Amino acid sequence: MNYKQASDIELWQSCRKDDKKALAELFDRYFPKVYALTSRNIKDSMAAEELAMDLFFKLWQKREQITITDNVPAYLLRSAKNMVINHLQKQTIVCVPVDALHEESLVAPVQADQGILTTEIEHNYRNALDGLSPQRREVFVLSREENLTYSEIAERMDLSVNTVKNYITAALTDMRKSMSDYTAVTVLLIGLLYAASL
Repeated sequence: MNYKQASDIELWQSCRKDDKKALAELFDRYFPKVYALTSRNIKDSMAAEELAMDLFFKLWQKREQITITDNVPAYLLRSAKNMVINHLQKQTIVCVPVDALHEESLVAPVQADQGILTTEIEHNYRNALDGLSPQRREVFVLSREENLTYSEIAERMDLSVNTVKNYITAALTDMRKSMSDYTAVTVLLIGLLYAASL
Protein backbone atom coordinates (compact mmCIF):
# COMPACT_ATOMS: atom_id res chain seq x y z
CA MET A 1 0.00 0.00 0.00
CA ASN A 2 1.12 3.52 -0.77
CA TYR A 3 0.28 5.02 2.62
CA LYS A 4 0.75 8.63 1.53
CA GLN A 5 -1.72 8.20 -1.33
CA ALA A 6 -4.25 6.06 0.54
CA SER A 7 -7.57 7.53 1.65
CA ASP A 8 -8.39 7.94 5.32
CA ILE A 9 -10.85 5.06 5.18
CA GLU A 10 -8.31 2.78 3.49
CA LEU A 11 -5.83 3.60 6.23
CA TRP A 12 -8.43 2.96 8.93
CA GLN A 13 -9.38 -0.39 7.40
CA SER A 14 -5.69 -1.32 7.40
CA CYS A 15 -5.41 -0.22 11.03
CA ARG A 16 -8.17 -2.65 11.92
CA LYS A 17 -6.02 -5.37 10.34
CA ASP A 18 -3.16 -4.51 12.72
CA ASP A 19 -1.23 -2.32 10.27
CA LYS A 20 0.83 0.03 12.43
CA LYS A 21 2.13 1.95 9.40
CA ALA A 22 -1.44 2.90 8.54
CA LEU A 23 -1.93 4.21 12.07
CA ALA A 24 1.33 6.17 11.78
CA GLU A 25 0.07 7.82 8.60
CA LEU A 26 -3.24 8.79 10.23
CA PHE A 27 -1.25 10.14 13.16
CA ASP A 28 0.90 12.26 10.84
CA ARG A 29 -2.20 13.60 9.08
CA TYR A 30 -4.35 14.44 12.06
CA PHE A 31 -2.31 14.71 15.25
CA PRO A 32 -1.58 18.45 14.63
CA LYS A 33 -5.30 19.20 14.30
CA VAL A 34 -6.26 17.10 17.32
CA TYR A 35 -3.53 18.74 19.38
CA ALA A 36 -4.66 22.18 18.18
CA LEU A 37 -8.14 21.44 19.55
CA THR A 38 -6.93 20.12 22.91
CA SER A 39 -4.40 22.90 23.41
CA ARG A 40 -6.99 25.60 22.63
CA ASN A 41 -9.13 24.36 25.50
CA ILE A 42 -6.54 23.10 27.98
CA LYS A 43 -3.92 25.66 28.92
CA ASP A 44 -1.47 23.05 30.23
CA SER A 45 0.40 22.18 27.03
CA MET A 46 1.72 18.88 28.42
CA ALA A 47 -1.79 17.75 29.41
CA ALA A 48 -3.14 18.82 26.02
CA GLU A 49 -0.43 16.87 24.21
CA GLU A 50 -1.01 13.84 26.43
CA LEU A 51 -4.74 13.85 25.62
CA ALA A 52 -4.03 14.09 21.89
CA MET A 53 -1.53 11.22 22.06
CA ASP A 54 -3.93 9.19 24.18
CA LEU A 55 -6.63 9.51 21.55
CA PHE A 56 -4.48 7.74 18.95
CA PHE A 57 -3.32 5.18 21.51
CA LYS A 58 -6.94 4.32 22.35
CA LEU A 59 -7.80 4.27 18.65
CA TRP A 60 -5.21 1.54 18.20
CA GLN A 61 -6.16 -0.34 21.36
CA LYS A 62 -9.86 -0.46 20.44
CA ARG A 63 -9.47 -0.72 16.67
CA GLU A 64 -11.50 -3.93 16.48
CA GLN A 65 -14.45 -2.41 18.35
CA ILE A 66 -14.50 1.05 16.71
CA THR A 67 -16.61 1.51 13.59
CA ILE A 68 -15.79 4.40 11.27
CA THR A 69 -17.67 4.21 7.98
CA ASP A 70 -16.79 7.38 6.12
CA ASN A 71 -15.37 10.41 7.94
CA VAL A 72 -12.22 9.66 9.94
CA PRO A 73 -11.38 13.29 10.87
CA ALA A 74 -14.93 13.91 12.12
CA TYR A 75 -14.64 10.86 14.37
CA LEU A 76 -11.29 12.05 15.70
CA LEU A 77 -12.70 15.51 16.40
CA ARG A 78 -15.68 14.16 18.33
CA SER A 79 -13.39 11.89 20.33
CA ALA A 80 -11.02 14.76 21.11
CA LYS A 81 -13.91 16.99 22.24
CA ASN A 82 -15.20 14.26 24.55
CA MET A 83 -11.74 13.73 26.03
CA VAL A 84 -11.31 17.45 26.69
CA ILE A 85 -14.75 17.67 28.32
CA ASN A 86 -13.98 14.66 30.53
CA HIS A 87 -10.63 16.18 31.46
CA LEU A 88 -12.21 19.51 32.42
CA GLN A 89 -14.97 17.85 34.43
CA LYS A 90 -12.37 16.08 36.55
CA GLN A 91 -10.76 19.35 37.64
CA THR A 92 -11.60 20.65 41.10
CA ILE A 93 -13.62 23.68 40.11
CA VAL A 94 -16.98 25.01 41.14
CA CYS A 95 -19.59 26.62 38.90
CA VAL A 96 -21.55 29.44 40.57
CA PRO A 97 -23.05 32.73 39.38
CA VAL A 98 -20.32 35.29 38.83
CA ASP A 99 -21.92 37.86 41.14
CA ALA A 100 -21.83 35.32 43.99
CA LEU A 101 -18.02 35.13 43.93
CA HIS A 102 -16.17 36.94 46.71
CA GLU A 103 -12.56 38.00 46.74
CA GLU A 104 -11.68 35.22 49.20
CA SER A 105 -13.05 32.56 46.87
CA LEU A 106 -10.84 33.80 44.05
CA VAL A 107 -7.63 33.23 46.01
CA ALA A 108 -8.49 30.34 48.32
CA PRO A 109 -8.46 26.75 47.06
CA VAL A 110 -11.96 25.43 46.50
CA GLN A 111 -12.89 21.78 46.82
CA ALA A 112 -15.89 20.97 44.65
CA ASP A 113 -17.92 17.82 44.75
CA GLN A 114 -17.71 16.22 41.30
CA GLY A 115 -21.35 15.15 41.34
CA ILE A 116 -22.53 18.67 42.13
CA LEU A 117 -20.36 20.13 39.36
CA THR A 118 -21.64 17.69 36.76
CA THR A 119 -25.27 18.26 37.81
CA GLU A 120 -24.82 22.03 37.69
CA ILE A 121 -23.30 21.91 34.23
CA GLU A 122 -26.03 19.59 32.95
CA HIS A 123 -28.77 21.76 34.48
CA ASN A 124 -27.37 24.96 32.95
CA TYR A 125 -26.84 23.26 29.61
CA ARG A 126 -30.40 21.91 29.48
CA ASN A 127 -31.86 25.29 30.39
CA ALA A 128 -29.83 26.96 27.63
CA LEU A 129 -30.88 24.26 25.16
CA ASP A 130 -34.55 24.68 26.07
CA GLY A 131 -34.24 28.39 25.31
CA LEU A 132 -33.43 27.75 21.65
CA SER A 133 -36.03 27.85 18.90
CA PRO A 134 -37.34 24.36 18.03
CA GLN A 135 -35.43 24.12 14.73
CA ARG A 136 -32.13 25.33 16.20
CA ARG A 137 -32.53 22.94 19.11
CA GLU A 138 -33.21 20.01 16.77
CA VAL A 139 -30.14 20.82 14.64
CA PHE A 140 -28.01 21.06 17.78
CA VAL A 141 -29.24 17.76 19.23
CA LEU A 142 -28.70 15.93 15.95
CA SER A 143 -25.19 17.36 15.62
CA ARG A 144 -23.85 17.21 19.15
CA GLU A 145 -25.87 14.52 20.88
CA GLU A 146 -26.48 12.13 18.00
CA ASN A 147 -23.14 12.94 16.30
CA LEU A 148 -24.60 13.45 12.82
CA THR A 149 -22.57 15.40 10.27
CA TYR A 150 -23.85 18.68 8.83
CA SER A 151 -24.71 16.94 5.56
CA GLU A 152 -26.61 14.16 7.36
CA ILE A 153 -28.60 16.76 9.31
CA ALA A 154 -29.31 18.72 6.13
CA GLU A 155 -30.62 15.59 4.43
CA ARG A 156 -32.75 14.53 7.40
CA MET A 157 -34.28 17.99 7.91
CA ASP A 158 -34.46 18.92 4.21
CA LEU A 159 -32.15 21.92 4.68
CA SER A 160 -28.99 23.10 2.98
CA VAL A 161 -25.66 22.40 4.69
CA ASN A 162 -25.10 26.15 4.90
CA THR A 163 -28.41 26.59 6.73
CA VAL A 164 -27.39 23.89 9.21
CA LYS A 165 -24.11 25.72 9.86
CA ASN A 166 -25.98 29.00 10.34
CA TYR A 167 -28.38 27.39 12.82
CA ILE A 168 -25.50 25.98 14.85
CA THR A 169 -23.70 29.33 14.88
CA ALA A 170 -26.90 31.08 16.00
CA ALA A 171 -27.56 28.41 18.63
CA LEU A 172 -24.07 28.88 20.03
CA THR A 173 -24.60 32.63 20.29
CA ASP A 174 -27.97 32.19 22.02
CA MET A 175 -26.63 29.62 24.48
CA ARG A 176 -23.62 31.74 25.37
CA LYS A 177 -25.93 34.67 26.12
CA SER A 178 -28.14 32.51 28.33
CA MET A 179 -25.05 31.23 30.15
CA SER A 180 -23.57 34.69 30.67
CA ASP A 181 -24.22 34.67 34.43
CA TYR A 182 -22.03 31.63 34.96
CA THR A 183 -18.30 31.16 35.16
CA ALA A 184 -16.17 30.54 32.10
CA VAL A 185 -15.83 26.83 32.89
CA THR A 186 -19.48 26.11 32.16
CA VAL A 187 -19.46 28.30 29.06
CA LEU A 188 -16.33 26.50 27.83
CA LEU A 189 -17.92 23.09 28.29
CA ILE A 190 -20.96 24.24 26.30
CA GLY A 191 -18.72 25.83 23.65
CA LEU A 192 -16.75 22.64 23.13
CA LEU A 193 -19.90 20.99 21.88
CA TYR A 194 -19.80 23.39 18.95
CA ALA A 195 -16.12 23.07 18.02
CA ALA A 196 -15.60 23.35 14.28
CA SER A 197 -14.89 20.21 12.31
CA LEU A 198 -11.37 19.15 11.33
